[in-house]
Amino acid sequence: MTSPSSDRPASERPADADPLEGFTAGAEEIALDPVAAAARSVWWIVLIRGIAALAFGVIAIVAPVLALTGIVFVFAAFAIVDGVLGIAHAIRARHTRGWGWLLVQGIIFLLAGLVAFALPGFAGLVGGLVALWVIAIYSVVTGAFGIPAAASLTADGGRKAIALISSIPSLVFGIVLMVVVLLNPGQSVLSLVWLVGIWAVVIGVMLVVLAIQARVARGRTGQGATS
Repeated sequence: MTSPSSDRPASERPADADPLEGFTAGAEEIALDPVAAAARSVWWIVLIRGIAALAFGVIAIVAPVLALTGIVFVFAAFAIVDGVLGIAHAIRARHTRGWGWLLVQGIIFLLAGLVAFALPGFAGLVGGLVALWVIAIYSVVTGAFGIPAAASLTADGGRKAIALISSIPSLVFGIVLMVVVLLNPGQSVLSLVWLVGIWAVVIGVMLVVLAIQARVARGRTGQGATS
């Protein structure tokens, strides 16, 4: 909000008046909270991100196969472009030491992208299974090492109980996940896509709400500055 003296003509202001007095409020607001000011200025970018996340989440929940295929195509395009650039870089650096490794890396990425484009279902299944096995192995290892570590604690029973409670479910979850993946790998991958879709919907709603709040705050700031 500008001060009353800022609305007066220059001839009516006191001689000792600050010429920058009219900009003090806005400058103080930006200086006090620059992050919030920046967020209000780009609220529409946050809104677009939220809508995109919501759209992907809904598609992943309603049509998980379609969402998985889309992810595979995005990866394939990235791998092909990265592979071609890697091969070109290796050819240009062929007179330097180690250029062969760059060439091999570029060829591998290019082949991976072409295989993903040609066989999106197979690539999606393999990628999903790799992600599930990483999660399962991590949970089993964390729980297996956490249980003896918790049992060896010399602290009070409360801390030991908390350590055991956090380790045992991790071990059980990892084992159950391994069994489920072995018995029904396809359905396990679709379940992973559903979980990602739910996460995307939650994040999308949060971003949309944040964008609306930033837009409202920007409108109030603009009204305050003109009053």
